[in-house]
Amino acid sequence: MHTRDIDEIRLLGGALVALGLALGGAAAASGILAADHMAAAAELCGPTADHCGLCVAAGALLLAALGAAGAGIGLLMKPRPALQRATLR
Repeated sequence: MHTRDIDEIRLLGGALVALGLALGGAAAASGILAADHMAAAAELCGPTADHCGLCVAAGALLLAALGAAGAGIGLLMKPRPALQRATLR
């Protein structure tokens, strides 16, 4: 069966939304781990401690999740093109 470009674009959009959801879950998990780590390290480093690599990774994952999901939603929201050209008689 011949697939149209619009079918592939819709599939790509859905896959990007799914990727965004997965990255969002990873961002939430690493954010929770970062909060636990910072709470445990507060006694060692004090309140002036900078954010660690885990905090930066959580933020980067969140940005990647928003970017992937936004791109996927943008592809899914595109209007469908006409399957046939209009002809004038």
